[in-house]
Amino acid sequence: MPTYYERLKARLTEELLGQVFRFCSQLEGRIDHTELATPLSFNHFLGREKGDFMSLAHTPQRFALRDLGAHTHVPGLLLTGQDVASAGVSGAIMGGVVAASAALERDALEDLAAG
Repeated sequence: MPTYYERLKARLTEELLGQVFRFCSQLEGRIDHTELATPLSFNHFLGREKGDFMSLAHTPQRFALRDLGAHTHVPGLLLTGQDVASAGVSGAIMGGVVAASAALERDALEDLAAG
């Protein structure tokens, strides 16, 4: 009998696929395999019991760090990704904007807003 976690992953997979088919109906019946991973999955396979699997832990201390940003102590080396700006996918996107702004020496977000 599947565990609660396995049932939850199956339900989430169905819901996500429903959204995929809603926007890309031509894919229905053409997907041979799906695999949904959660932070619990990553921690299980990595043998981790604490922390996050791909970034700094999302704690109040993490968001209080002043050294996070695109600039480094190495001339010409800029950082990007979710830990540069904020957590998650939108944080990774904003990390790219922060790095682009640093490289271009102007506000790249204004460029995006202007179209």
